[in-house]
This record gives sequence, structure tokens and C-alpha cells, in this order.
Amino acid sequence: MESATKFLADYKAPLLFGAGAVFGAVSLLAKIRATDLQKRNKYHKWGKDPVKDYCYNHSNIAEPEALVELRRVTAQDRMSVMESTMDARQLLVFLMRTIKAKTVVEVGSYTGVGLLSMALELPDDGKIFSLDISDEYVNIGKPFMEKAGVLKKIDYRIGPAIDSLLTLKKEGYKEKVDLCFIDADKNNYPNYYKLCLEMVRPGGIIVFDNALWDGNVVFNPKKEPNCFIHEINEKAAVDSRVTSILLCIADGSLILRKNDA
Repeated sequence: MESATKFLADYKAPLLFGAGAVFGAVSLLAKIRATDLQKRNKYHKWGKDPVKDYCYNHSNIAEPEALVELRRVTAQDRMSVMESTMDARQLLVFLMRTIKAKTVVEVGSYTGVGLLSMALELPDDGKIFSLDISDEYVNIGKPFMEKAGVLKKIDYRIGPAIDSLLTLKKEGYKEKVDLCFIDADKNNYPNYYKLCLEMVRPGGIIVFDNALWDGNVVFNPKKEPNCFIHEINEKAAVDSRVTSILLCIADGSLILRKNDA
């Protein structure tokens, strides 16, 4: 009760009583938290959050010049909010290094900032499949992939990602993929969950970006596309086929490890 009173005082909310007061306070708190989450998501992308800066400065996962240049170019695009954040990229590199990943699938590449980070981590005989609905933004990143010397490791598949995943399955990649990273249309998250779980090997990893969706999975879980993200978060928590963890990294990172057979 004391914390609730302080909250109301801090935000100069009117003093209300009874059930209406509780409902009003909760609603206001939800709006403030959602706004804070949106601000943090915006700020930490380009290092304007001192806490995030501290984390970046105490990580030894370096970014080569080609990646820095691609980030600069991507930042000028009106859709730059779709870029993978630095903490998300560092997480992916760390996971790849941990499991010695050689075969990776990325669902939703945009200009390829995350793609380049992962391609650089692959061994010379490794491969990453880049699945995207259009080559409009993919083509922006290709010169940087070439400059970094990783273009030969990338297999671009342009078209609906569901179709591309089914094609990879037919090509013999079922249970052959080490890591899948999903950062595409949220309405298809349940479908990507199903297909990617078939694609990864036992011990392989699936990472869903935007698993918190600016907090909307908490504050408005029934609205689209929040409901589809909420669905996979709920599923992962009880799915005996995986070990799962949902982390407050970037805009939420749902990480699944496919359990050994």
C-alpha cells in the first residue's frame, strides 16, 4: 500500500478510493511502463542508455569495420527500427560459439546487420540461410557481406519464409540446423516455432526476437500481433521438447534449446 501511495504521489495522480483507485493506478502504471519500454528500446539501439553502454563496453565480442559501416547505413533508413540490436547480436554470437554452430537459419534479415554478425562467426565451411520476403533491403547489405568476406557463406532465399523453411526441409535440412533466429512477421511466430523446431538438431537452439514486443504481451496479450508472440511464450514454458528461457535482452529474447532425443 505504501508503494502504491508513493507511485500515485510521484506521478501526481488524483487521490482515488476503492476499486476504481486500484484499476486507475494499474492502468496508469501499465501505460507508463509501456512508454518506458518503448523509450529503452529506442535508446539502447544506438548506445544512448548508460546502462546498456556499460554492458557493451564490458563485452569482448568485437564488431569489424564492415559491420559498423552497415549499421551506419541502416540507421539512415526509415525502417531502421527493424535492425537487430547490439545486445541481441552479441547473444547470437555467444550462442553460436557455445554450440559451435555451422548451419544457421535466419528468418527475416532486413539489411543484414544480424546476418553479418552470425556469418562472421561461422567457420569457413559453415552456411547461413537468409530468409526474407523481399530482396529490397537484403541488397543493401550484400556489398558489406562481400567486403567482410562472408558472402560465400550466405544462401539467400527470397519469398515467404514458411515456403522457404518447407523447401529447406525437403532439401534434407530437417534436424540438421544448429541455430535458428526468427525476427520476421509476428503473426507467423507460431508457424515458425513449429517448423524451426523440426529443423534444428537435438541440442540446437532457436531464438525469437521481439518476444516482449515493447511490453505489449504483458499489457495487451489478446490484441494482434501481441497474441501470437504471447502464444509462443506460453507454449515454450510448458513444451517438454525444449528447455526455454525468456530474457529481457533487446525487445525480449525467447531462447529454446531442443532437448536431446
